[in-house]
Amino acid sequence: MKLSDALTGYWLDKRTDFSLHTVDDYQVTFKRLVEFLRDPEFEAITTNDLRRFLAHLADEYELGHKSLSNAWIALSSLWTWAETELKTPHIIRGKLKRPKFTTPTVDPFNRNEITLLLDAAQPDRGIRRQRPTGIRDRAIILVLLDTGIRAQEFCDLEVQDYDQGRGRLHIRHGKNDKQRFVPVGQRAQKTLWRYLATRERTPPNAPLFATVTGNHLDRNNLRHLLDRIGNHAGVNNVFPHRFRHTFAIEFLRAGGDLLTLQAILGHETLEMARRYAKLADQDIDQAGKNSPADNWKL
Repeated sequence: MKLSDALTGYWLDKRTDFSLHTVDDYQVTFKRLVEFLRDPEFEAITTNDLRRFLAHLADEYELGHKSLSNAWIALSSLWTWAETELKTPHIIRGKLKRPKFTTPTVDPFNRNEITLLLDAAQPDRGIRRQRPTGIRDRAIILVLLDTGIRAQEFCDLEVQDYDQGRGRLHIRHGKNDKQRFVPVGQRAQKTLWRYLATRERTPPNAPLFATVTGNHLDRNNLRHLLDRIGNHAGVNNVFPHRFRHTFAIEFLRAGGDLLTLQAILGHETLEMARRYAKLADQDIDQAGKNSPADNWKL
């Protein structure tokens, strides 16, 4: 029996046991497994094959320890089912350890660090030569700070996804392919306006944030760019997800509520929003303005 055929039987038995979110996650893992192993006979798959597959996920898709642990759980579930249904040996239990992970520390930027990053992205005239991408890079920092969107969501943005009239971004392909709208503060909007004004003939499907050759930034481009700006600014650990943490905590400190934060960040549950709430140490029910860039007058 082919791996793909075994998966058909697995889902006939197990689909109703899981949430839609878990089904989506498992399906991604299984699809990658079929592609990586080229749909072999199920009984021929070995523990070493799965060990190589987890290493492939880490290298090819840059999955962290938590995501690798989730992939391990999906694989273990499949072989636990097959042990009973297909009478095949369990090649994971006691043979392939679950990847360990610790919950990462949420370490937001402070106002001074953001100011240093903005100065390094677009230095003032007369201090040192302007960088050709300075306006773009400043816009990148402010939009990441003001929206809390994920790196891939940011890189996927097109010009048509920015509604200047309403000051919001349309995230077309969020986690699990969910769509949502995300507001952008006034200062980030102004910087976006300045950046877009420097570009000529940008069709609706052009990247909202483009490389010097006019292509979409990818996650590696974005991470390396922010790392370079951080080095110039003297700010450590500058990476996309840290802007997401900063947005969430400042949103709550400014009086934003948990349900709105959950919707903006695109989380399936309130669990992560509650973690941010503890860190914010703020009454989350009060009303207020929630743009970090506006509140900090950047």
